[in-house]
Amino acid sequence: MMQAVLLGATIVSTAALVVLGCLSILAGLTRRRPQRSDSLVQSQQDAVFIFRDHRLIDCSDRAQDLLATLAQPEDTPAQQDPLALLLDYLSAHFPDLEGVLARIDPAGQCTLHPSAGQDLRLDVRVQDNLLRLRLCDGSDEGALVAIDRLSHEAAQRELSILRHVQRNLPCLVWQCDGAGQVVWANAAYIQALQDVQGEAPALSWPLPALFPHPEGAQSPARLSLERGEQTNWYAHSEVASDAMVTHYAMPIDAAVQSEAARREVVQTLTRTFASLPIGLALFDAERRLQVFNPALVDLTGLQPLFLAARPSFEQVLYSLREARMLPEPKDFNAWRRDILDLEKAAQDGDYCEEWTLGGGKTYLVTGRPQPSGAIALFMQDITTEATLTRSFRAEIEIAHGVLDQLAPAVIVFGLDGQTLLANAAYARLWDADPCTNLSDRGLPDALALWSKACGPTSFWARLAEFVSVRTETKVISGTAQHASGAALRLTARRLAGGNTLLVFEAQDQSVRRAGLALDGHAEALLRPDITARSTDWPKRMPHDLTPATPAIPVRPAPPPVSLGPVSLGPSGVAPASAGPDFAGTAGEDPPRKPRTARHAGNRLRV
Repeated sequence: MMQAVLLGATIVSTAALVVLGCLSILAGLTRRRPQRSDSLVQSQQDAVFIFRDHRLIDCSDRAQDLLATLAQPEDTPAQQDPLALLLDYLSAHFPDLEGVLARIDPAGQCTLHPSAGQDLRLDVRVQDNLLRLRLCDGSDEGALVAIDRLSHEAAQRELSILRHVQRNLPCLVWQCDGAGQVVWANAAYIQALQDVQGEAPALSWPLPALFPHPEGAQSPARLSLERGEQTNWYAHSEVASDAMVTHYAMPIDAAVQSEAARREVVQTLTRTFASLPIGLALFDAERRLQVFNPALVDLTGLQPLFLAARPSFEQVLYSLREARMLPEPKDFNAWRRDILDLEKAAQDGDYCEEWTLGGGKTYLVTGRPQPSGAIALFMQDITTEATLTRSFRAEIEIAHGVLDQLAPAVIVFGLDGQTLLANAAYARLWDADPCTNLSDRGLPDALALWSKACGPTSFWARLAEFVSVRTETKVISGTAQHASGAALRLTARRLAGGNTLLVFEAQDQSVRRAGLALDGHAEALLRPDITARSTDWPKRMPHDLTPATPAIPVRPAPPPVSLGPVSLGPSGVAPASAGPDFAGTAGEDPPRKPRTARHAGNRLRV
């Protein structure tokens, strides 16, 4: 009985529970579902943000991932402003977003669409001091895609690398839409924009253009940017993709500065070459004229238009031959061989020749090899130098000829004791020519030769000291006995510049000249024109024959030699008292002759 009661109670309770469950299910099905617009997340593909007083109070998982992507890795959470990050990102796609947020009613809503190229939609709603933004992607590609965790991590790692690269790129990178507005830029572009504006302005999309480019114009290969007093240069390139154009600007300040320096150097060299009096012709490896200066035109007479047409090496030489600016050869074939030899010698760097042209002109032509197989010809007018050299050579030859005709032996030593020149009489006297002896050591060899060929004398030591030691003494003299028995008179004289002249003269000649000088002095003293009364003699005597002058010993004059009606004195001059023009009486003074020379001294030459 008890079991039946328990079984009945169990059946009744079970039935009641089933009824209550069915009623609950029915109530749930019939209850009105809330509007999806009131839900925080309406779609798994949408990113929903809710802000109160510019502060994020809630967001969906998709929105949280987007904010994490937009945040800078080095920024701390306290430094991150979610609304600013979101507006910077959305302004690139919806340019009027900030204006819409400023104009929207406190309880209004609106929907924004991007300008072009993207299937996005942004719903903006303001309600109860809450700002609700919902970003929807209407493309099919925006649907959920199943991806494994490893692939997701690899994509995130690659994305992080790409962000790090574009953030630290030294070049400027920016992207423009179809209207030419900057919708994206890297950190370098933003930094350059802040440097130009002089301060850190609030960034708003689209960004200002750093390099204004006229629409429809060809994209320049180089861009310049003024930063205060400094100008930066960039190499510009662009890549178009659909409706977007990505621009790249690589800094090339060093290249521009080097090009400017190179242009300045080239201009300086050009001005220098233009002012050179030496003609310059530079031929490349193909023997085409590349560079020439105005002096080449002046020296050769070739037309500048002909030279500017880059003629070949042979054409230039042919034109020079026609203008008679080349030495005329014996035949044309020899001239052709000379051209080939000239080119080969110029390549080797050893071509240097004087061209003697008609009209007395002389050109010095030099060939020098240049890098990359080029050669350079230098043409210089040396007519003046050549004429002067010929004149000097002629004067030297005349001087040598005069020295060779002198009877005394003459030799000249330099400052260092080296032999500079010796005449033919010296070579005959000592049987040696130091000017033709390549092994001659100068004064030491000469002293050895003289000492060997002459008797002992102290003059050689005096001469060595005279040449080596610079003193105020200008002349020294002495005698020596030659091995042949001739007595030599030796005279050493210091010349201008420190050189030393040594003269070897036969002793009998010097004695004869001294005797002639004494005869001249005696004859002048005994002439009748200086005889007078004792009272007038001191007054009428010349100044240099006054009694204060020491007496000169006079040798007795030999008897005059009779040559017919006139008798000559010992010096070969007729006495003043002789001659047919004078016939005086006894007791009268003879007439005075006009003096044409005066006695300048009384020292005997020894």
